[in-house]
Amino acid sequence: MSKILLIVESPAKAKTIKKYVGDGYEVLASKGHIKDLPKKGGVDIEKGFQETYELLEEKGKPEVVKAIRAAAKKADKVLLATDPDREGEAIAYHLMEVAKKANKEAEIKRVLFEEITKRGVQRGLDEPRELDSNLYEAQRTRRVLDRIGGYPLSSLLWKKLAFGLSAGRVQTPALRIIVDRQHERDAFVAVDYWLVEARLKGEKPHSFMAMLQSVDGTKLDKVGSRLAVLSEADSSRYVSDLKVADYSVKAITKRKASRKAPAPYTTSKLQQDAANRLSMPPKRTMRIAQQLYEGMTLGRGKNSETVGLITYMRTDSVRLSPDAVNECRAYIAKRFGKDSVPEKPNLFKTKKQNVQDAHEAIRPTRLDLPPEEVSKYLTDPQRRLYKLIWDRFVASQMTPAVFDQTGVEIEAKSPSHVYGLRASGSVLKVAGWRAVYGASTELAGEEPSPADRTDDDDSLPELEEGEGLHVVIPPGVQGHHKKTEPPPLFTEATLVKKLEEEGIGRPSTYAEIISKVEQRSYVEKDGNKLVPTPLGTLVIEKLVADKFDLADIGFTRKLEEDLDAVGEARAKRLDVLQPFHDRLQAQIAHAVEQKGKWWPEPVEIGESCPESGDPLVRRWGRNGPFIGCTKYPECRYTLNIGPDGEIEEPKEPELTDYDCHECGAKMTKRWGRNGWFLGCS
Repeated sequence: MSKILLIVESPAKAKTIKKYVGDGYEVLASKGHIKDLPKKGGVDIEKGFQETYELLEEKGKPEVVKAIRAAAKKADKVLLATDPDREGEAIAYHLMEVAKKANKEAEIKRVLFEEITKRGVQRGLDEPRELDSNLYEAQRTRRVLDRIGGYPLSSLLWKKLAFGLSAGRVQTPALRIIVDRQHERDAFVAVDYWLVEARLKGEKPHSFMAMLQSVDGTKLDKVGSRLAVLSEADSSRYVSDLKVADYSVKAITKRKASRKAPAPYTTSKLQQDAANRLSMPPKRTMRIAQQLYEGMTLGRGKNSETVGLITYMRTDSVRLSPDAVNECRAYIAKRFGKDSVPEKPNLFKTKKQNVQDAHEAIRPTRLDLPPEEVSKYLTDPQRRLYKLIWDRFVASQMTPAVFDQTGVEIEAKSPSHVYGLRASGSVLKVAGWRAVYGASTELAGEEPSPADRTDDDDSLPELEEGEGLHVVIPPGVQGHHKKTEPPPLFTEATLVKKLEEEGIGRPSTYAEIISKVEQRSYVEKDGNKLVPTPLGTLVIEKLVADKFDLADIGFTRKLEEDLDAVGEARAKRLDVLQPFHDRLQAQIAHAVEQKGKWWPEPVEIGESCPESGDPLVRRWGRNGPFIGCTKYPECRYTLNIGPDGEIEEPKEPELTDYDCHECGAKMTKRWGRNGWFLGCS
């Protein structure tokens, strides 16, 4: 009997698949990449950017490779079932090299598992293919770009700013997006405006709110999406007038509006909704989604089964398999009724260019495993994320939600002016896909047309044209003072959305990009908001000032498109690497020619150092601005500058109950540039 070696990436996935394939297969896990470039060098630029890959020596990896070699020697066939993406193809190539060296006679094929179910695994085994050399070329190109781009630019930052700083192909433009938004906020000038509203009532016993829209036939100024009064004096005059005006219904418009079902999840939309609705950061979302994909044990004892609950979670496609759609339509008919099933399946097209359509959208693998049935076998985060994916998939194949929308134009006559007010209301008449969520849930990727939006959610009574109205007191007529708001700081969810819109990164990298900018002291979190640190802002300002391509969002977008072109055999790797390298080296050389550091020059603050008597200055360091003595390094007196830009008073040391492990004296709690620390007294 022939022996087949099946290699996947993760031990959890290996364990699940082993239960499906039987004794004829040996299933091993590579635990991710087994080869990579050495920590330094590894790319011979003079020889066409030829790489030198090394077997990884990190903990446990040599044992993994040894086990794969031993198993390959005994196998007649080796199937490489690494993840179905660019990185997975590279891992498969490196595994192929190891397997071929161990057993030249073995047949080696590539298989893809879109879902880790018995059906999904069998489908993959039934359709083996050759390894995709173009996809591997794209990954090699990506890896070399990161090495010849990130390393030299990071070295420049070390010389110009501080040791340990980093820059990169996607990290730097992501940071620029965050910094640019802060610059927009800093330059923002708020505008005062007033919203004038009246609580009105007709013959029916239900009052409603109407907003002022026009005066003597002239519309008010538009502020954002609303019509508003731009001076307090005008607002006060209009409010006084409207308090004594005669009101009547001028016109009523009614129409039906529908909102189509949202598309099933792509990676970015899943990360956005998980962040907004579950307060789950993108990195954690992807970790939990990986667990759901690789397999969960459902049931107890002999009746248990291990099954991957969702399809592959790194995708920018909204495509669904016909089988999955048909199963979903049958489920909807049974769960919500036949009226909730559209005549034809809902089909979706992505609005993005260069979408990698190799995978389906993210969906449940089995509709006989609804969230309520499996929740007792899942952790709370797993259960919540699974339900999010389940609900979105089911909703995607349901009928539109239909609303009755009513608009009421109101005329108010005073002795001096004729005012136009408007009230609107919307009532959900046919739930359609909203039956899954409710009438008002906001979802990532749901984009109702402007005509579907209402000014407010006030429900309206039955009214007649010409019907008289009167003001209800309280609240009567009011003018509410407002100020325009600056563009909001990015959250992890909105940054993912922006990265996707700008074409920076790919589904597999969004979470990693955000983690990097947070880890490098470039960005701090204020609640869930991403705020650039002074250091992060300085790095971007200097790179932009010196016109570095890697700080250019358009350039990074073009690089992503070039990588896709290599993966689709529309471009050669050298056509991407050579011009990138030449331009970057020229930009670095130009920056090096400009002598000196990139730190701003120290500025005296008009105070003397309490220890040396010399002037104190505002300096810059790795952690941002601080106050230091001009006698440095002889005098090391410093003061911190807080996030608000104000000088912080020195924090006095506090004696603790901890003993020093070297001398036995008590430890002291001290404040340093990086926060509190313990030091020997």
